[in-house]
Amino acid sequence: MRLTKIISIILLFYNSLSCGNQTNQLPHINSSIPQINHASHPILSISPQISLPIGIKIWFNECGGNEIGLTSWNDGENFASVGIGHFIWHPYPSKQASYHYGFPKLLRYIESRGIKLPPELRGKKALYCPWSNRTEFLQEKYSPKMVALRSFLRSTIPVQAEYLTVDLQKTLPALLACAPTKDRRFIYEKFCNLAQTPGGIYALVDYLNFKGPGISNSHFNYEHGSGLLHDLKGLKHAPPGLTQLQAYVWSAKHALIRRVNCSSTQNRERWLAGWFKRLNTYLEGDLERIRI
Repeated sequence: MRLTKIISIILLFYNSLSCGNQTNQLPHINSSIPQINHASHPILSISPQISLPIGIKIWFNECGGNEIGLTSWNDGENFASVGIGHFIWHPYPSKQASYHYGFPKLLRYIESRGIKLPPELRGKKALYCPWSNRTEFLQEKYSPKMVALRSFLRSTIPVQAEYLTVDLQKTLPALLACAPTKDRRFIYEKFCNLAQTPGGIYALVDYLNFKGPGISNSHFNYEHGSGLLHDLKGLKHAPPGLTQLQAYVWSAKHALIRRVNCSSTQNRERWLAGWFKRLNTYLEGDLERIRI
């Protein structure tokens, strides 16, 4: 299906939802992080006009833009992965299931935005995936219940992207708390600079969803990790003359190369090729051309 047709379908669903614009201020930094003037930094806002293209691009990154990919259960895992961010959804009676994590948390956010959830996703029903294991999940791939779930997930793509952006903002204080004092101002300012443009917001949100925050108390992890924290702090080593996003991608690629060199991963070139393809979407420059 062509991208323009996909967007048209999403808009038909999205226009029926009561989603307004939302403006979110960057969170205040812990007082242990000195000499950062919060008022000097812009507000990170994400409207439907921004969240729609961001959501579509994340959908393509995680699911190949395939609607069936919105409901997945990977081999070897004991949970389903649903939505554009492949949010974790544990089956009953997992002790890891929580309203404050994964897909149930996303549903609570969607509901808070004034969107009515389907009956099967309300209240306690939302906590556990209704399919007990991967075999059962795959058998129900084209069942009415699964088709209805994918339809709901497709219709809420912009709100899912908005949720990921909110999650990004909430992660910032923890990123800074794990960084040495000497690096905190640099990381904070680079984060805020990227957050000024739709393309920068997409790059931040997608990489956080892709490789995680990289939060750890380990000094070794801080120097050799590959999460968002390491991408941001690695910007200080980027070659001169690069644009902001080019430097961000350069830093991310070097962090991922470092990761595979420190691991026993087989077929490293194949892994890196796929990862680099995703990172290169941050440079495509077509985000603003996808409009409502």
